[in-house]
Amino acid sequence: MYTYQEKKKRSRGRKAVIWIIAVLVLLVALDFGAKAFAENEAAVQIQKQGFPKKPTVSIAGFPFLTQVITRDFHQITISSSGVKEGPVTINKLNVVATQVKLNSSFNGGTTGPLHGTVLISLGELSSILSSAGPIASFLGGGSGGGLKIQAVGSNELKGSLNLLGGNVSESATWRVVSAGPNEIDLQLVQHSGSLPGNFLSSAQNIKIPLKSLPAGLKLTGKISSSSGGIVAHVSANSLAFGS
Repeated sequence: MYTYQEKKKRSRGRKAVIWIIAVLVLLVALDFGAKAFAENEAAVQIQKQGFPKKPTVSIAGFPFLTQVITRDFHQITISSSGVKEGPVTINKLNVVATQVKLNSSFNGGTTGPLHGTVLISLGELSSILSSAGPIASFLGGGSGGGLKIQAVGSNELKGSLNLLGGNVSESATWRVVSAGPNEIDLQLVQHSGSLPGNFLSSAQNIKIPLKSLPAGLKLTGKISSSSGGIVAHVSANSLAFGS
C-alpha cells in the first residue's frame, strides 16, 4: 500500500509527464506549421525566377525552427510541372538546392548549387517529331498519323508509323544527345521502309531548344530515355530569390 505522501508524489509525477508531452506536441505542431508557411512563401518567391506557376517547395530537416533561428537551411526541393519551353512542354522538373541562406528580413535569400532533372514525356516527343518540317506532311499534316514513340536502350527513341491499316510500315531510331547547355538533339541512327528523301533530311537532326529553363538551370550533358520519356539532368551554380 502506498502512503498518502507517496500517492501525492506519483500524482505530481504523472502530471509532469503529461505536461511535458503536451509541450512537446505543441512545439512539434508549431514546427510543422512554421515549415508549411515557409515552404509556401519560398514557393511564391521562387516562382518569380521563371516558373509559369507556383512550384512546390519542400524544406528538409527537423526541427525546422532551429534552422529559422540561424537563417540557414540545409536543403530544399523544388518541383514543378507543365513548364513550357519553346516548342516543348516539360512534364516534370525536380531540383534540389543546398546551402540555402535567408536574409535578415526573411523575405529573400540565396542558395548554393542546384541539381536535378527534367522529364519530357513520349507524348511530347511524338508531337515534336510529327511537326518537324516535312515530317508533318508525311505523317498526315502533323496530326500524328499513327506515330508511336518508344524508348529503346538507355538513350535512344524509336518512332514507328503504320499507314493504310498496317499495310505500310515505317520506323526510325534516334539517339538522344545533349548539344551543349541549352539543347537536346535527336540524331537519326537507323531507319527502315521507304522513307521519302525529304523526311530523312529533316529527321537527321531534330533539335529541342531549352534556352530559358527556370532558375537559370542548364543541361549537364547527362541524358537518358525510358518508358516515361527523356530524362535530362540539369544544374545551376546558385539561385537568388525574394527581395
